[in-house]
Amino acid sequence: MYVRRLRALLICVSHAWLAAMAFDARAGETEMSIGGRNVLVHVPSRLPASGTRALVVVLHGGLGNAQRIVSQQSEAGLNLDAVSDANGFVVAYLNGTTATRRFNSSMLAWNAGGGCCGLPAETEVDDVAYIRAVVADLVGRYGIDPRRVFGIGHSNGAMMTARVLCETSLYAAGITISGPLNLPTDQCPGARGERILALHGAIDENVPLAGGTGTRGISRATYNSQERTAAVFRNSGASFQLQVVPGADHALDDIAAALRQAEGQSIGEKAAGFFGLRGPAS
Repeated sequence: MYVRRLRALLICVSHAWLAAMAFDARAGETEMSIGGRNVLVHVPSRLPASGTRALVVVLHGGLGNAQRIVSQQSEAGLNLDAVSDANGFVVAYLNGTTATRRFNSSMLAWNAGGGCCGLPAETEVDDVAYIRAVVADLVGRYGIDPRRVFGIGHSNGAMMTARVLCETSLYAAGITISGPLNLPTDQCPGARGERILALHGAIDENVPLAGGTGTRGISRATYNSQERTAAVFRNSGASFQLQVVPGADHALDDIAAALRQAEGQSIGEKAAGFFGLRGPAS
């Protein structure tokens, strides 16, 4: 009798969970144009009810692009599709604009401030406004809760993520990988109450942990240190956690491998945990 009742209870709970998770006919990878740039959006087949859903915005590094992340040709650790499917949140892979006149137009960058990086900084592209516009579009299009929008980026994309966290209240939390806040500022008006995790390789020679000009990489920008980044964010009311990754350099793949070995989890799994998105009903 007890076994039958327990089985019936489990079936009821399972049915209730399935009812709460809405099937989305748009599931999979969708490419769309927003503000004249291509955006790649991954939607899991099952999502929470419209209006309660979460969104993670992914920003590529300098000379990268969204397509290369999605196809795992580079910065593969930023591909959150599998984690999205497992935990029920939407992922948007955004594109910057042409990084330099010398390289292919598919090599993109962000105007992260402080002279970084390339043409977007020189021409003062308003990437903050652009990211705001993309999020506003996706919030309406996919039933996202505006309080459950998060950001993650690598290198120049990390600096851009930090800029969004500093200047706006768009993200509830963010993860920056191999990139500091590079703005020449002592205050971040949008950062109060935000949670920030910074991952940085201990032997990064492109964007040094201690700041300055890196000895590798093509950008000759001068970077702020993670120590200064932490001070600015904390003084602005944000929760800032720096995790220095031993033995890792600037490359995302190197950091991902070190985290996998030390913690047994991918960057995507770590991000989902930090953002509070673990679990199929997220």
